[in-house]
Amino acid sequence: MASWLLSALLLLSATLQLTSAEVLGKGPLGIHPINDRYIAVADSSIDAVLIVDGSAGGAVVGHYVLHDRKNDPTDADSHIGSGVRMSSWVDPISIATCDTCKHIFLTSPGKFYKLALDRPLLEMANAKDFSGFTSKSTISEYWPSNWSEKYYDDGYLRMVSVAPDGSSGYVAHSKAGVFSFDPLDPSEGSSKAHHVIHVGDAGIDEQEINGLHHTHSLKNLILTSSKYVHFVKLQDSYGDNPLDNKDVTAYRLPLDYHCDYLYGGTEMTFTDTVVINDYAFVIGHPIEQGVHNGIAIYRLTWYEEDETWHDCVQVAGSGLEEAAWVDGTGREARFSMTPHDIAVLPSMNSHTIVVADADNRALRYVDVTLPVENDDDDVDPDSVRVSSVAYNEDLFMVLYKKDEPWVSLTPEAVMKSDGKSYYHSGRESIYKMTYGDASDECSRVGIGRICTLPEIRARFERGQYPTLDGDDNTWTTVWTNEMCSSCHLQGPGACSVDGKGTWGTDYKMIANFSPRRGMQMQCTKASSKVDSMSMCCGMGGPGVMNAQGSTMSAAAKGGISAAVILPILLIALAFGLYMRRRAKPVWWPKIFRKDRREDTGHAPHREVDLRGRDYI
Repeated sequence: MASWLLSALLLLSATLQLTSAEVLGKGPLGIHPINDRYIAVADSSIDAVLIVDGSAGGAVVGHYVLHDRKNDPTDADSHIGSGVRMSSWVDPISIATCDTCKHIFLTSPGKFYKLALDRPLLEMANAKDFSGFTSKSTISEYWPSNWSEKYYDDGYLRMVSVAPDGSSGYVAHSKAGVFSFDPLDPSEGSSKAHHVIHVGDAGIDEQEINGLHHTHSLKNLILTSSKYVHFVKLQDSYGDNPLDNKDVTAYRLPLDYHCDYLYGGTEMTFTDTVVINDYAFVIGHPIEQGVHNGIAIYRLTWYEEDETWHDCVQVAGSGLEEAAWVDGTGREARFSMTPHDIAVLPSMNSHTIVVADADNRALRYVDVTLPVENDDDDVDPDSVRVSSVAYNEDLFMVLYKKDEPWVSLTPEAVMKSDGKSYYHSGRESIYKMTYGDASDECSRVGIGRICTLPEIRARFERGQYPTLDGDDNTWTTVWTNEMCSSCHLQGPGACSVDGKGTWGTDYKMIANFSPRRGMQMQCTKASSKVDSMSMCCGMGGPGVMNAQGSTMSAAAKGGISAAVILPILLIALAFGLYMRRRAKPVWWPKIFRKDRREDTGHAPHREVDLRGRDYI
């Protein structure tokens, strides 16, 4: 009854148009792309900043817990599906830094923080070494003396944005406007810290400023409210910043006016905006009573001759359907309701928008290269590609569970699991397989099973995976055992293990990887037939993180001792090996017959151990 009531209240909150801060959920609320590979993530579900490797399927390569560890939860299990809040936690909602900054800046709803670094994040990324981030960083509150104390800890701070060159930094306050600070010298008495934009300046009269970003050119500051985007000038004809003199000039773009025709005039709400070339990409959704809508992404075009924005078109997501986690084309993709921060991945090879998909506890890559480069007035959503960076490998339990195996793990350690793998390569090895087909194929190798995401990451790094032709540009596609299920969290923790309030239980992740482009994950319905290869992992290696689904834990719950299970498995394995080259009796399961290969057309599997030695 309590969980049902909580769900009903969440839907009511959306209906009543509560502010973004009141329905944020818990998860990756703030993101900062360091370069085209690494992303800093402020995750409120675990109260930590993570460094995520977007080219390795979401591997966490660095982390920093924001609160004093004496304020860790005393019972981690009590936070599973409960929504219990932790008042002593930072609860980050936004993150920013610059290429040469020795601080990361974070906002919570009431406070502003600076996280001191031993060297800038970009230097760490270039060296591929974030060890100092975890061991040497320190956090402290930061409230410049020139900022009014009446706004301190009032619950209305929103996003922070820092220019990549460190020339300016700004913090949005949803009721007061925008404050400035010096990201290169964040001292309490900084002369650059001021209240530079007040609500009412230059037509900025909405009292619900949420999104905040510098444009790539650094000529404008983008402010997004629930109905409008304001482009505030940061550079005049002399190259000076007008805000330094409290001179506010802004262009106002009414989003509702341009986009609500997509839903027959239904009222809409928006949370954030980024600009790529002549296009503004905005996240939002129509307000449907009683529906927990997942967001959609829209594109508007700048017409230089008219000096106006026009042509709002939908490029990804639905906006009408409930929260979900689905990848694929823009038309197929689905998001949760709670993303409020998007960013542009700094890449020379593509135009990719990163979405902090909070309720799905994942990052989403939205490749809009074709809609940007083709310069078309209209956009075919099928030309947009959406994938996932799934970094959340039971991280709440890893950080806060006091029992084994959790206390022996770190977020970096759970990203990889070693052991033996089974696969076969070549064009003849590609088949249209559902998740069930791939699982059946793995059962042919005896104790093989579909690999988990950490196992896939480890094998990809070692080069132990099937390939089409051995070319570094060629993509390999395999099913993984990773589920795409998630839920809305009101407090830190993880979704309920009984599946209550969750979505996506019938979806699994597909791994696509190539040596040159890295690894991308795609949430796909498990019953969908996908052109893929077989890649299986053997049992007996390091523990799989999803302990609830393990054979041993299931046996323990059923009252069966591991001392009984293990001998049975070993006897069955020994007998299977003994019968491998012998005539099979009529009762012998067909899946274990040698001629099963003739039924499937598959070539023999290859078993590869850690030394890279091959066995047939």
